[in-house]
Amino acid sequence: MRRRCIFCKLDSAGSRSVEHIIPESLGNIEHTLPAGTVCDRCNNYFASSIEQPILESGHLQTARFNMHIPNKRRRMPLLQGTLLPDVRTKGISEFHCAEVSRNKDGDYEMYLGPKAANAIRSGQITRVVIPATGDMPDRQKFSRFLSKVALECMAQRLLENAPEMVSDFIDDSQIDLIRNYARFGKSGLLWPFSERRIYSPDHTFKAGKQEPYEVLHEWTFLYTAKLEMYFVLAILGIEYVINMGGPDIEGYGQWLQENGQRSPLYPGSDGHSGHTPDPQR
Repeated sequence: MRRRCIFCKLDSAGSRSVEHIIPESLGNIEHTLPAGTVCDRCNNYFASSIEQPILESGHLQTARFNMHIPNKRRRMPLLQGTLLPDVRTKGISEFHCAEVSRNKDGDYEMYLGPKAANAIRSGQITRVVIPATGDMPDRQKFSRFLSKVALECMAQRLLENAPEMVSDFIDDSQIDLIRNYARFGKSGLLWPFSERRIYSPDHTFKAGKQEPYEVLHEWTFLYTAKLEMYFVLAILGIEYVINMGGPDIEGYGQWLQENGQRSPLYPGSDGHSGHTPDPQR
């Protein structure tokens, strides 16, 4: 069967890149698309122009730091920490900075300049403060990222359940609007999305007799009575929702009101407790 890229629609038989639906730097090593589903050119574009700026945002850098999530090279983010003097030390008003990271065991490590190292050795510095959060990613880039993930999740479902329909999905003109927005964007155009926290990033789930575990990301599709289709993605406890039919999120707000504000990730529930997330639901 002829292979074509789900984004640019061009022949991708010679492509060798395996596409990670969620970046490896967000902890994804399992959910991928076979080589050729996304051509090498589109794969490289998304990695450098969309995913990298998002992953380098202060919000995700601090979130990955706090959750101890390395990048695909197994390196932890570096945060800028502020070294503070002992409050009992008189006459010391100088502050120092240090890069703070975490090792494979989760222990904190600091990279110090000579003056900061001397201040610590002399007992003048007793505390280090690191940011709890940072700037959010650019909203247009993030909405394009959501669009990209939504299309790849749909492609994954088709490959698993109805591979013969992948070609129809690629040729579907109704998908072209969000497909072209994800791949090419448009200056000044923002495809709106819903954003809200549904559980803390370090929330632990428990299923049966299993040990408690954390969920880094999960997703589903929501089909409403108004024949709208929304893609729902949770990353580190924040639920993001985007309309796959057009740049309009009003219908999701109405669905939330009609369904007691519950997340579509947990149908039939008033919350997430006691439910086992399924990232491929």
